[in-house]
Amino acid sequence: MKPGLRAGPRRLALALAVLAALSLAQAQARVDLEIGVGGNVVVGAWNPLRVVARDVPLGSRLEVTFDQGTLRSGAVPFRLELPVSGGPGLSVVEHSVYVAPFASVTWALFGDGGVVASGSVSGRGQDSRPLDVVLSRRSGNYIVAFGPEGRVVDVSASQLPLEPAAYDGVRSLIVDGTAAAPRLEAVAAAAAGGALVVIHGPLPASHAELSLLASADVSPLAAGAVLALDGGFNDIAVAVQRHAAVRPPRPELVAAVAARPFVTPPEPLRLQVVVAAAAVFSLLAVTATRLFGAPGLASALLLAGLLSGAAWLYARPTQPQMIGSRTLALVGGELALATRLEERYTLPATTVQVGRLARPLDARPYQVDETGLRLDLPGWRSVVLVMAPEVVDSPLALDSGSLLNRGRSPLTDVLVVGLGPQPDLAPGARAAPARGEDGPPHEAYAALVPLLPAGSVVALSDCESACTVWLAPALVDVEGLEEL
Repeated sequence: MKPGLRAGPRRLALALAVLAALSLAQAQARVDLEIGVGGNVVVGAWNPLRVVARDVPLGSRLEVTFDQGTLRSGAVPFRLELPVSGGPGLSVVEHSVYVAPFASVTWALFGDGGVVASGSVSGRGQDSRPLDVVLSRRSGNYIVAFGPEGRVVDVSASQLPLEPAAYDGVRSLIVDGTAAAPRLEAVAAAAAGGALVVIHGPLPASHAELSLLASADVSPLAAGAVLALDGGFNDIAVAVQRHAAVRPPRPELVAAVAARPFVTPPEPLRLQVVVAAAAVFSLLAVTATRLFGAPGLASALLLAGLLSGAAWLYARPTQPQMIGSRTLALVGGELALATRLEERYTLPATTVQVGRLARPLDARPYQVDETGLRLDLPGWRSVVLVMAPEVVDSPLALDSGSLLNRGRSPLTDVLVVGLGPQPDLAPGARAAPARGEDGPPHEAYAALVPLLPAGSVVALSDCESACTVWLAPALVDVEGLEEL
């Protein structure tokens, strides 16, 4: 047989083996994990987390561990566990996660009793600067306009999250119509979440629905605003920086709201009372032992047990866990971005569970899964939990120069920074802002006032159960009122 004929079957077998290897490689699981808008993380803020898994086992589970510790504190893990549906094709998981400064991030996808895929994110290059997100084919011009102090990120419309909490670290969202049109829900979520949405120049017909939000003036929307602006790239950068300068940073506002405790723990017995009771009992025990011997000692011990039980029944707390809360709502237009804070004070050691998206105010180990947050807390300790912000209707408004209560509950302790206290507003009532008598602000928002610009309006509602602090930054033109 000729050599060429013998080589034919070998080459065919080799080709089939290569094709089989390629098909096997294509069938292997592939997992991509992305944190932040377009993969750009902002530490100290809520970030979107997106996982795209291909051909992973059914019923897989993702575990992400953020090590929030330092060299001094050691490891402080935050573990996130999420289910992944799995199966042939793509499985997509989207979630919002609070990213504190971290040493490292590791993740693993488990399925069929083993690790399907894993990876890590280095702690180097962390950045707390907010993002300026651009949907444009001219992103380079915006990068030059914002300069080295800006953090301009060019993303596609499909990368924009739909949850307002995911825009916690975004300063602005700029749309100029040269790229694919974003969903209206994503743009509204960006504005409500605290970003300034800038519509730059005239938009094509594909972006027509964005005209529902666009305005020549800055239109507040919950914690952010929308602005339609014609001009150069430098004009856009100036408008974004100017808007950010008059908005108090939300992390500072949240910390100020939590400056005073929400829970008053039960007072233990005074040391003087305990010492006096112990001295009297010791005297009685010694006297009974000298007079009656062993029976006197037994009686003293029995009396000690009875007195200890009576003291515990008298001094023990009425409930094993005490909960206090306060909500900070940033008002813009008809909506507000509400952040609820809860203080949990546990008397015996327990596991605190919250059935919603939340994070502790300070760095400590905790876990989050699809059911909510879990955190181990020692006895007689407290923790302040910060819930992910959500959009609600706002009762506070400025209508024709008057403060208006559009809600169903009274607004009390109304204060205009620069003018002072204002009258309470019953549902449907209105009052023109005027200079009031100087006095100490309410303790619920006293720590907020030094952070607010002139003209900001603060009011309280529902303080019988859990106070809501309504805050509208720079709502009233104080200088214009004083000129009148």
